[in-house]
Amino acid sequence: MKGVFILDNLKVIQNELVYLSQGNEIVCDSLQVAEKFKKRHDNVLRTIEGILKNEETKKMFTLSNHTDGQNKQVYRMYIMNRDGFSLLVMGFTGKKALEWKLKYIQAFNEMEKQLKERQSIQWQQTRLEAKNMRKLETAEIKELVQYAQVQGSKNAKKYYLALSKLANKTIGLSGGQREQASITQLNTLTLVENIIHHVIQDGIEKHLPYKEIYRICKARLEQFRDITYLG
Repeated sequence: MKGVFILDNLKVIQNELVYLSQGNEIVCDSLQVAEKFKKRHDNVLRTIEGILKNEETKKMFTLSNHTDGQNKQVYRMYIMNRDGFSLLVMGFTGKKALEWKLKYIQAFNEMEKQLKERQSIQWQQTRLEAKNMRKLETAEIKELVQYAQVQGSKNAKKYYLALSKLANKTIGLSGGQREQASITQLNTLTLVENIIHHVIQDGIEKHLPYKEIYRICKARLEQFRDITYLG
């Protein structure tokens, strides 16, 4: 783990406990470890600095900082990889500590699995197919926006966001998570957006009211979710 980076400005793939550093290494930070394990952060920092007296541990920790949400002051913290985390929490004892150790182990394992999948040719091809389908769907939504405006809608442009949220909600994604989606999620998202694409296309061809087209989209996706047990 080389260099110092500021977490506030770091764009990462993340879950509840761990995230991907700029160097594509799965890491967690001392501030969150202190919070989860109910430790004073200054005590956690001292423990880490004690560990760092051994030269072989320096590659496991990176000095960083964070901004306090209340007083807006900048304070030190450490980013650590899996080995660094393991050394740090080795001496944490008790039932709750064990529970959090297990949660962190699971988080590291899940992120490793996700990272390996994202590096595979299959994931990259699936992501490309999903992007192509997204372009088709977006073009069709543009047609719907124009169609709705002709019918008198004053807020037709909101359909871009509304239909995107509808697609994400159907498969359990929130905004900004598409780049983190698994192959299975990407394939399902492609099917969902294909449904939206064809419902809009068919509705416009049949000259249906724009609100009815949206209602049909929503109903079809609910039906899809029920059939595929996504709900």
